Amino acid sequence: MNRFLFVLGKNWLLSLAELDHVLKNSIQFKGRITDYSANVAIVEFDDLHEVRLYINKLMELQYILGGCQKIAEIYDFIDIQTVHFAFPLQIEKYKQIEVKRKEILKVIDSSLKKVFPSIRRESLFFAVSIYPNLYDDNYYSEVLLKHFLPFLNKEIMTLLKENGAKKSLYYKYPQENIDAGNLNPIFPHHIIKYGLFNKDRAEIIFGFTEEGFYIARTLTCDDPSFKKHVDEEKPFKEFKSAISPKLSLIMLNFLNLFEQREKKIILDPFVGNGTILLFALIEDFQIFGTDINETKVKNTERNINWLLNELEETVPYMLNERIKRVDINQLSSVLKNERFDGICTEPELGPFYTQTPYYTEIVDLIESKLNPLFKATFRESFKVLAPKGRISIIAPVFSTIDGGEVQLRIEEMANFYKFKLVPMLDLNRIVNKSNNKLQFKQKHVRSILDAKKSQIVKRKIYVFEKIDESS
Repeated sequence: MNRFLFVLGKNWLLSLAELDHVLKNSIQFKGRITDYSANVAIVEFDDLHEVRLYINKLMELQYILGGCQKIAEIYDFIDIQTVHFAFPLQIEKYKQIEVKRKEILKVIDSSLKKVFPSIRRESLFFAVSIYPNLYDDNYYSEVLLKHFLPFLNKEIMTLLKENGAKKSLYYKYPQENIDAGNLNPIFPHHIIKYGLFNKDRAEIIFGFTEEGFYIARTLTCDDPSFKKHVDEEKPFKEFKSAISPKLSLIMLNFLNLFEQREKKIILDPFVGNGTILLFALIEDFQIFGTDINETKVKNTERNINWLLNELEETVPYMLNERIKRVDINQLSSVLKNERFDGICTEPELGPFYTQTPYYTEIVDLIESKLNPLFKATFRESFKVLAPKGRISIIAPVFSTIDGGEVQLRIEEMANFYKFKLVPMLDLNRIVNKSNNKLQFKQKHVRSILDAKKSQIVKRKIYVFEKIDESS
């Protein structure tokens, strides 16, 4: 069976969109999302099963994805009706519960023989991770955590011993989190810490959607410590407003440059302290960066040199000529000899507000500063981008005291400067869900918000493609 379970990041919609974009457009990872929840996506690849070392290919995919925590191989599936009969919110038919639980155990027993290549006379260790359809679902806190999880731990341990295991132990979650109903599954760093990729150890995932749950074993996971190290240990940083490593990777993937990345040239015309360029470098792109602020240019250059030293790689030829102080209005004249395959950037989003501003204050900010800045960005980007080149860009959404949310008319600007919007999620490829919280209200997801509800200035991600004037 060529099905795999992907554990999504906190912003499940953005993670889902990135994953679908890669599956749709990359040559080596062609596939389709067949089911999803707010925590997992089920993927069927076109021909990954034909690759002998498919785990290595999945590790490559994990490496380039910014919004995926884990990838697991699916062994079986239990429909949601069986689950609800076996573990109801209110117990009424005890005999039915017993029958349905035995059915579930039969499927789990069959899956365990695939999870562990060898069971007899082995000392085995496992960790159960339950990913619900929605974390705020009462069924998760009251049933899955308090009844299903203990059931799984006990019964899997028993089944392994019945199959001849010398010893069987499981990862114990903090009881206070289970009782409170706010337990998170184990994080990627726990998988590494407890050696759960070893043959005698495993993370067994029970991933729920509206349809039921999938039984899977984790094959690869994100390395958050590396991203954290790059983000926090670089010499120059700005935590208040800096873009995150994961969002940088996601935005880079929407440039649609998956093959021969070492030959593709990426530009960030608002480098800040260089986060996007650092992760573009990690992903093997050639990099260019500009900023009007001389200090930020120097900081970015130093951060890149630091990263190259950490990776024990040589400094690219004439790096100081690739990171320059440039006003966005002069971008095309300064870089007139360059053609970029993609632009990935977060322009200035305005002040860092500690208190919610008034509507008129934001309107004035947009008209006097942000509109000219973003217009210049699209105008100059068109001149330096290769044909059909893309720009992955963040625009601000402001919360105001007296006027609700206010944002730039970014699509209108882009269209004026001959860019067309690229929808971030093609709903012709994904079946909509019945739960309102998981539904897509429009035919295509045109842009995606990446922010907490309490944020005053929220990030909104857009992708645009340069219109081919020859067609």
